[in-house]
Amino acid sequence: MKLFSSPRPRLFWLGSIVNVLPALGTLLAAYGGKVNPDVTTLPAILAMTFPLWLLGMLLLLVVDLIAWRRLALIPAATFLLSLGPIMAYSPLNIFEKAPTPAQEAGAFTLMSYNVYGMVDYSQSGLPYNPTAATIIASGADVVCAQEGDFFRTNNMVALTQAQSDSLQALYPYTLAGSGAAIWSRYPLRPVELQQPECEYARFCGAMVNIGGHETLIVSVHMQSIGLNSDDKELYYRLTEGESKPPLRAVKQQLLSKLSTAFRRRAEQARLLRQQIDSINPENVIIAGDFNDISDSYAVRQLTSIGMRSAFTDAGHGPTVTYHANRFYFHIDHVLYRGLMRPVEFTRLKAPYSDHYPLLVKFVWEG
Repeated sequence: MKLFSSPRPRLFWLGSIVNVLPALGTLLAAYGGKVNPDVTTLPAILAMTFPLWLLGMLLLLVVDLIAWRRLALIPAATFLLSLGPIMAYSPLNIFEKAPTPAQEAGAFTLMSYNVYGMVDYSQSGLPYNPTAATIIASGADVVCAQEGDFFRTNNMVALTQAQSDSLQALYPYTLAGSGAAIWSRYPLRPVELQQPECEYARFCGAMVNIGGHETLIVSVHMQSIGLNSDDKELYYRLTEGESKPPLRAVKQQLLSKLSTAFRRRAEQARLLRQQIDSINPENVIIAGDFNDISDSYAVRQLTSIGMRSAFTDAGHGPTVTYHANRFYFHIDHVLYRGLMRPVEFTRLKAPYSDHYPLLVKFVWEG
């Protein structure tokens, strides 16, 4: 009876519960991308909140180390079990293998950029198109673009004749589709790909000869959530925290659209994976707006056929590629496989689209 009358065992068990429950939530969020959204989309939704769970576990670890050190084993073990997803979310790449002079000579850079129809999202009022200026200044050898074709002078988006001429000179080989495009310094030939049924999701594929290396490059734009103005207003209320929106409205307007988008992206990723398997090229780059996080089920469908993330292999720390409507997520990706290796991964700080552009430098290893 003395054991149960003492407050310390009770505090210990209470502390254990306080640690175990968020630890389970963290692990579910860490590996939510493994679950097929056709079965349930709850793990996929949890996966989007993974950084918040990590922050919560870090705070718990600090409290445990101060108040009850034995309980610190729970958040410590959680971090250890979540190491793979943590590295996918925030890679370190401290000890990088430097390219040789010969590799540097044959290096190429690829940009992935959702250009937002070339409209200036930042409303800078510049007398020229800032998105086109960003691309021209980047030095990219290949551009995988989504939501825009920008070679023709357009007064509506301030694309000048000089910019149009520069783009055509820089990228003489082009392949434009509805929603996705490829512009290249290197010769290319189109690769016919079956398109997703959704009109807002597109694949644009080309076999590009990069210094004698035949490389299949696919510019992708996958299913977006498709929020309307009412949905965005509801999300703003939800993130403000000042007033609680009705749970039914959140479920019907936000969660239902999220769930539909998860399922469609899974279907689109499987379709693309099957086609790449059928073509079976040695060198492949898939780049674009996936509208999903780096450890999602859709991305995992492509990594299951040997694709690797350029961000995971060459990036440093967490990054955000979408910055509109308070959806601060990393949803643009560059995946690769073959004889190439990424040696630099840069997210450019250009606010002229609702997405930030990504720039990846590759070298050849064979």
